[in-house]
Amino acid sequence: MKFKIDKGLLPIKAHFFFFFAALGPILPQINVYGRQLGVSPAVMGLVTAVLPLLWATAKPLFGYVVDFWPAQRKLVFMLLIVIMTSSYCGLWFLPMPDPQETNDTKILESVYKLNNTIYLKQYQNNTSLEKYKCHWNCTMADHFDVYLSNTPFINTIYIDNDVSNKSCLSMSMVLNDDLNGDFTCIPKDNCDLLCYEIDLLIESNRTERSIDKSTMENALVDFSKNESRIVEVVESSDSFYMTGTFWGFVILMCIGTVAFNVANCIGDAVCFDVLGPERGSKYGAQRAWGTVGYGATAFLGGWLIDALSGEYKDFTPAFILALIATAIDLYSCRALTLPSLSSPEDSGKALRDVLKIPKVIVFIIFAVVAGTFDSFIIYYMFWFLEELAEETGHTAKIKLIEGIVIAAESFLGELVFFFFSGKIIKRLGYGTTLTVSLLFYGIRMVCISLIQNPWHLVFVSAILQGPTYALCYSTIVGYAAQVAPEGYSATVQGIVAGMDDGVGFAIGSLVGGQLYSWLGGRGSFRVMAVAAILGSALHAVLFTIVERNDERRAEKSAAESIPEEGEKMLQQHSSAIYQDTVVPLNGDTKVDR
Repeated sequence: MKFKIDKGLLPIKAHFFFFFAALGPILPQINVYGRQLGVSPAVMGLVTAVLPLLWATAKPLFGYVVDFWPAQRKLVFMLLIVIMTSSYCGLWFLPMPDPQETNDTKILESVYKLNNTIYLKQYQNNTSLEKYKCHWNCTMADHFDVYLSNTPFINTIYIDNDVSNKSCLSMSMVLNDDLNGDFTCIPKDNCDLLCYEIDLLIESNRTERSIDKSTMENALVDFSKNESRIVEVVESSDSFYMTGTFWGFVILMCIGTVAFNVANCIGDAVCFDVLGPERGSKYGAQRAWGTVGYGATAFLGGWLIDALSGEYKDFTPAFILALIATAIDLYSCRALTLPSLSSPEDSGKALRDVLKIPKVIVFIIFAVVAGTFDSFIIYYMFWFLEELAEETGHTAKIKLIEGIVIAAESFLGELVFFFFSGKIIKRLGYGTTLTVSLLFYGIRMVCISLIQNPWHLVFVSAILQGPTYALCYSTIVGYAAQVAPEGYSATVQGIVAGMDDGVGFAIGSLVGGQLYSWLGGRGSFRVMAVAAILGSALHAVLFTIVERNDERRAEKSAAESIPEEGEKMLQQHSSAIYQDTVVPLNGDTKVDR
């Protein structure tokens, strides 16, 4: 095999590398950045559910604009990159809670969200936990002492005494079945947990502060009588969800993420334009460079954040890396040489005909399903990992671990599957490849639910990121490029990608956030794993049905010699969307690198 560097493809390789290098230190940390600000998983689920709906609309809209004004597609592309990085780096200026100030001044704290099943463990001098005296807001009886992590969502409670089957009763909770050797409790229905600190003398240089008992009791009485006054009693100020910090986080996250997804979609269309139909199977080899950049800066950013941070993580290194990578990316985009394209002249008729074909409809529906599982993993894998780190004492190195996870996903998982995705799809076809990918999503989420140490996720991600995300993504964008009518490449990419990481991400975020609040990390990942395995089986059945119907329709059309307009259109691209040869491969033995 002869290796040759195609200099004409260097700019697109450079774009993918630095575009994803700008995202590596920020994108995987968005949710846990919000967690550090004080956003609960249920609220984060609502926020991230709205985002995909925005870019599901924006992707085909911008794609349509680019297709109808192809001469301006590079300018629009670069503008989106600038908006993306500017918005993400705007998070830099949001005020983070000061842990010293919080420990010195906050007396009351309401834990708004508790898992339906609470793990009960013995306190082992974990410095990341605070000791509280707690009380259910629905009753004035039974105050109890517990240790809680600094988060508005609680799924584990620690106590001083040895854990026994009577410990749940001491906290006015019901004993659940013994789960994997751990005692679990069921909290009171429709009750919030109201706690206040009883041990403010945490460090030797801090002074103990007394709490006026009568004032506290009066506050507890008021809280119990009127739950609508939670914010008044707990914080004596506006709710966090009404503050400028929270809404600044939401707005910047929305703009940045929408710009990223639209730019990524147009970037895929630009890549296929540069490659041309003869070299379409080389898309994965170009996209693999994005994986390299993403993994490198995710690892570097995670290590720098941990090295320069204390109890609260300082994300400054991540934002600096993003700015540098974006500057280089914009320079690379200027060097892109795009072929001249003509605007479509049929007012969208060819596009509408393609979107009526059963094969296309089935594929788009299951692209939504794949996006749902991908969304849940992206948004809640690190959330679960950070909770696991708090339980196992790995909080000090959690950003390093997360960086290594991303690096393992990129270098050991995505890189290989992106590079060989064209050959895999050629052998299996788009339909079978998507079925296999959905099955691996189920296997991956089962494995995530079983890990007992944050470092275990490195191995799981390294093995299973490739056959899930990388293979699924290559299948979706390759299929979109294959069926797109002439002049509609960016539009079809926008539609298919918008359904995958638009509608699919919205469903995964919303359902995932509620599942996580209800079942906790392990339970929610197991439920989603079962759904992925069932989705894989359902897609295999529908694929078979569609194939048989196509065969019958082909026989009928051949007999009548009047093929349907939509089928004629697809035949111009390929005679087998779901079958053997679906992406044109270059027969040369040279490999462009």
